[in-house]
Amino acid sequence: MKQDVVMLILVIIFIVILFGTAASIAVRANGMKKVYWLLCSFLLGMGSLSFIYFLAFPVQHKLPDGSLSGEMPPQLGLAGTITQLGVYGTVLGFMVMGLWRLIELFNKRHDS
Repeated sequence: MKQDVVMLILVIIFIVILFGTAASIAVRANGMKKVYWLLCSFLLGMGSLSFIYFLAFPVQHKLPDGSLSGEMPPQLGLAGTITQLGVYGTVLGFMVMGLWRLIELFNKRHDS
């Protein structure tokens, strides 16, 4: 149980850092880059907020005999998927930015 709480805290910190970074890049970017980073930060923010909402106010699914089913609500799965798309988009954007900087670095060396 203790490891689960620690892992949850680390994931929350990771997503908050990704959201802050994507939002700050969106402020500085122009054109379609701005749209891309705003979309990534929107997906991260809305997915995380809806994930927290569905965890804070869980929907109890009851079987016909009155017992609780142990299934995850579909809304929670959708919130997780939205957050996951935001994480994937942000990490992909970081990789593209890194590759562009690496290409610029190699071009500067060959020009000198």
